[in-house]
Amino acid sequence: MEQLNFSTTKHLLPKVNGMCYKNPPTNYTRNINLCIPWKKSTKPASAILTNTSSRKLHLNHRRTQIPKTPDLIYFPHVMRWLKTKLRFKYLKRTWDPTFSEGAFIYGSTHAVCRITEIINNNRMEELEGLLTAKAKIKLVEDISTKLTRTQREIIRISPRDIKILVPMSVNLKNDGLEKHCKISMRVLALKWHPQRTGFHRLVLVALQSEFMKDYLNGIDQDWNISGFDVMECTVLTEVPSNNL
Repeated sequence: MEQLNFSTTKHLLPKVNGMCYKNPPTNYTRNINLCIPWKKSTKPASAILTNTSSRKLHLNHRRTQIPKTPDLIYFPHVMRWLKTKLRFKYLKRTWDPTFSEGAFIYGSTHAVCRITEIINNNRMEELEGLLTAKAKIKLVEDISTKLTRTQREIIRISPRDIKILVPMSVNLKNDGLEKHCKISMRVLALKWHPQRTGFHRLVLVALQSEFMKDYLNGIDQDWNISGFDVMECTVLTEVPSNNL
């Protein structure tokens, strides 16, 4: 699976208001940890956290301001980006005049956040109507077998936590028996998560989702989630509070 590529330069692109398994850390965690300012690594990094706020915060009786989460910059592959844009234009021109890329991004952002909320609350019955039957069965199985209790506690994200939300592919199928569009999205989010001890930790959540709309009987069908995979859900490395 292709990895997201990140830049070490700030402010070149606007921010996009966008299961971790019991396996060793993925490339997402390795890349980000390499770029934390307190880690003295001379290796080139593919991701950078652009401020020093990834550290443990102690909350005392006085009101403490939590620093903003670090910014991430994404550079797409030019040919893939161009292909995706052309597919979006073809979808709107030929299949669905009501389609809007901006509206789709907005709706998919909130849908992904809603799924993480359901996982966090352990209310699987609320997945009904949001996912296709096949996607729901797979997600419920993944939640029960591949997510730890801690991961379910920290996975919930909101739109303001999303740093990167990227359409990865747009697939159109029309063979007479089926006519549908599938759009694959990748999400990377960072947030502060409060601990019972009074500290806050920086959490990374990386998700991949697929949205599908059936056009066989016209344009009135809703978009459904036909795939939802949690690629990473972990607490990032901290520095001692005396480094604040």
